[in-house]
Amino acid sequence: MLILGCWLPYYHDISAMNKSDKIELIKKITAKLSSEGSGIIDLTLKQYKIPVLQEFNGNTFDYVLQRVQLGDDDNILELGNHLKIDLQTTDPDISPSFWRDGYLNLFISHLASDKNNAQSLKNELEKYSISGFVAHSDIEPTKEWQDEIELALRTSDALVALMIPGFHDSKWTDQEIGLALGRDLLIIPVRMGQDPYGFIGKFQAIRFQDTASLSLEIFESLLKNKKTSKKMTNAIMYLFENSGSFALAKNNMSLVEKIEYWDKNLIERLIAAKRNNSQIEDSFGVKGRLNRIVYDFKNQNRVEK
Repeated sequence: MLILGCWLPYYHDISAMNKSDKIELIKKITAKLSSEGSGIIDLTLKQYKIPVLQEFNGNTFDYVLQRVQLGDDDNILELGNHLKIDLQTTDPDISPSFWRDGYLNLFISHLASDKNNAQSLKNELEKYSISGFVAHSDIEPTKEWQDEIELALRTSDALVALMIPGFHDSKWTDQEIGLALGRDLLIIPVRMGQDPYGFIGKFQAIRFQDTASLSLEIFESLLKNKKTSKKMTNAIMYLFENSGSFALAKNNMSLVEKIEYWDKNLIERLIAAKRNNSQIEDSFGVKGRLNRIVYDFKNQNRVEK
């Protein structure tokens, strides 16, 4: 049941690995190898002279991570090559059809029994320019579902985990979390009867109330976190620029006002949006709110100079 089976050309140049490369390689080896059974894991580790344990009181991901770190650089690199691990995190040429153009890509990890909440959350997130991936609704029947899940994981910007009881018992959800950790993505756990565990225990969890409230909290987390703030900001601007009605222009302007960090390029996009979209230009009150952001930005820059 291996989900992480399709990678780009892998890492060949042993002499070029630096400390950062080593960290990334260990994380990716862990994410991929931990999806195998314990017997295969130990067999693989032994072949690359990495010591194993007879007993381990923890989860598979933690076990593999601790073991792989004990290998020397050459053996870790050989193991990475064996697993066809690539240090490149994403393929910029891949544009899967299930993501919406201009939006932030969010993988929604969930159990099949919780697919209704996952789908409801996906729908709510769209108003915040967040494109959610829900495996049970976004995979076309004619496509290999495992490949599509992997592609979504490889091209997502962040992951949210809907942690209902039994979440930790599923190999699929743990593999999804493992790949997200390997790519160093922002992970947002949602408490729905299951507490975050292992390496995701360090992430700030959100307590579930309803999908509408949850979508707002996820949006705010994505906007504030340094891993996703730039992508979230650009997604907000894309949504605003493409406002298709006066009402949407007002709603989207409220999102624009939540942007915390402005630069010259964003201000120019804001001005161009007003000039090029009549739904923004003529929507009551929007132009004044937009002009206030532009004024404050220019005034602040004058003061700093």
